[in-house]
Amino acid sequence: MEKDKTTLLGAKVVLLPSSVLLFAALKNTLMSHVCGTLIVSLFALVSLGQSVASGQYGALSLAFDPTTKILTGYFEDQTGWDEATKAPRFSCVFYIKGVVTGKKCQVTTYYPDDKIGDTIVGEMELINDQTVSIKLPADHGGCWNVQHFADEPVSFTLINRSESIQIRYVTQNKAYFYSSKAKHKRLKLFVVKNDFVCVEKTEGSWAYCSFYGDKKVTKGWMKTADLNDGLIKKQ
Repeated sequence: MEKDKTTLLGAKVVLLPSSVLLFAALKNTLMSHVCGTLIVSLFALVSLGQSVASGQYGALSLAFDPTTKILTGYFEDQTGWDEATKAPRFSCVFYIKGVVTGKKCQVTTYYPDDKIGDTIVGEMELINDQTVSIKLPADHGGCWNVQHFADEPVSFTLINRSESIQIRYVTQNKAYFYSSKAKHKRLKLFVVKNDFVCVEKTEGSWAYCSFYGDKKVTKGWMKTADLNDGLIKKQ
């Protein structure tokens, strides 16, 4: 009796003539299933790959939460110097919040103390795993003299990576740090309204935060009630 030799996923198989058609159908079904699984897996990898590295990008600081896909951050820079006030003459500061849904995502930007009047919705592009760009339809107050975002996309490259999952700002006149999650563990250290803090984790009504000052970094627990919510509200 003549036998037919074929291959199934790399293995040699010997078939009788009556089994050839059945085997061919089985092989096609298996290969279709394998190819379909590979396509789905590749699609999932591409989707999951859309993320932003948390850290400092020069004057831009970003934090990405891989669980919620929420991106938060802020831009802060100054130019000029006023000898009379011993402070920069011009400053550009705004908060950033959005959801990463692909290489390009919509971001809402505003100065913390003027969320309603200063809100500008723009676009952030993830150029690669260490570079992003921001384009706004208009510039925030003060930014015209510091950094233009309305003319063309402005690119930023990662300098220092961090473990932050959120960046929030202080909503109270004073917000104290605590050595542990207990009211009686309050420290003398505090930040003031509109200061930005980087959140590494949240537990209940507490957030473990870092504040990057001019000369040192302050770390500790803070009450989430003293900070903006850091969530994206559904429209």
